[in-house]
Amino acid sequence: MADEVGPAAATAATRAPTSADASGARLARALRVERLMQRVRVGAILFGFVQVMTYYSPYPAGILPAAFALLGVLAVGTAAVQLASRRVTSLPAVGRLGACSLLLDTAVVTGLVFVYTFDPDTAIWAILYVLPLEGAIRFGLRGALVTMTIVAVIYAAREVYGQAAYGNDVLLTSISFRMGVGFIIAAVAGAMASSLVMERDQVERARAELEAYAGELAGANADLQAANKVTQDFLAMTNHELRTPLTTILGYTSLLTDRWDVLPDDSRRRFVSMIERQGNRLHSLVEDLLTLSSARAGKLAVVLGPVELAPAVDDAITNNGQAAADVRNACPKGLWVTADNDRLCQILVNYVSNALRYGKPPVTVVATVAQGRVQICVEDRGTGVSEEFVPHLFERFARSRRAKATSIDGTGLGLAIVRQLAQAQAGEAWYEPNAPSGSRFCLRLPVAVTPDTA
Repeated sequence: MADEVGPAAATAATRAPTSADASGARLARALRVERLMQRVRVGAILFGFVQVMTYYSPYPAGILPAAFALLGVLAVGTAAVQLASRRVTSLPAVGRLGACSLLLDTAVVTGLVFVYTFDPDTAIWAILYVLPLEGAIRFGLRGALVTMTIVAVIYAAREVYGQAAYGNDVLLTSISFRMGVGFIIAAVAGAMASSLVMERDQVERARAELEAYAGELAGANADLQAANKVTQDFLAMTNHELRTPLTTILGYTSLLTDRWDVLPDDSRRRFVSMIERQGNRLHSLVEDLLTLSSARAGKLAVVLGPVELAPAVDDAITNNGQAAADVRNACPKGLWVTADNDRLCQILVNYVSNALRYGKPPVTVVATVAQGRVQICVEDRGTGVSEEFVPHLFERFARSRRAKATSIDGTGLGLAIVRQLAQAQAGEAWYEPNAPSGSRFCLRLPVAVTPDTA
């Protein structure tokens, strides 16, 4: 049973980039940087071991083990960072991991510079310049300057320590020159890193805007296709539903006009009755179109109040004419709903009419109450609705292939109107299969108190 079933126009949905997408991209980039720095660190460890082993000057007592110990700390720390990076799932966590990595590198590099304080001629202090570069890569200009400030303080302390421990000369000019170059490196590298990050963010924002715009265009195109489909369905429906009754009316009117005097009375009455029936059919179609248009525009007039359900169902059954004999009203007496009486009747007439036309008897109207809502269902014992058509039941102009193949007229508007009317009364309408066979078209409305207890 399905008067109103059929595939509706599909709406293309292109998902616009979200903040979660942007965060995921930033997290992936941060992890790539961390993995790159780990590979650099492994190379630095190997380079450090070679340099320590091949150092040109003899080591004082305890210095060589200290140098190897620092390289060992770097190796262990690198392994720990490698393991930790596999468990990182958020940007703040990556930031903390990067800060710890930078702190590890700063400790090892400055430690090595301290270890070689015994040799005032060594140029090992130059490896300090690696640290502001790393700070720039990880944290931009601010990270580079902060890292270089820490390095400058430690280097100045190293020079003072060299004088106290080994009698080296403390040359302020040398300190200021070497650390000044470091700050220049930090400023240039940090500014470049910050600029690149800013440009990258601008490019990503532009790309996101383009993708969003593309999504909007796709959505607009889908809406246009849907509108075209609705227009085509409307034209197809009106071509049949308007032309057929108009042709009938004009034909019988012309016949009556030309042969009124010679036609017997029973023929004239039969022709006039046919004209009236087709006129009512046209009137019903126009009313459906106006109701649906008003509902979609939010201008549907409804007057909500307490309505006793059982009498409303009786009225809906009666409105279906002689076929009403096959319909049973099983709604309990004294059950009231909050609804518009006329609109409720319109919904029930549609449900009962569909059950009579497309289902099989017995047709039963039942009602239950749960959680302050009344659920009304019109049940039949027909073949039910094909599963593939269920999602389209309440769409405009939707009719199943089986419904189209029958001689039963239908516009595909009835259930679309039902859903709009239900929503206008703070309710909902839906379909579900009946057991063991058939259909259940349901309506849920708020419970109302009776006038006597209000």
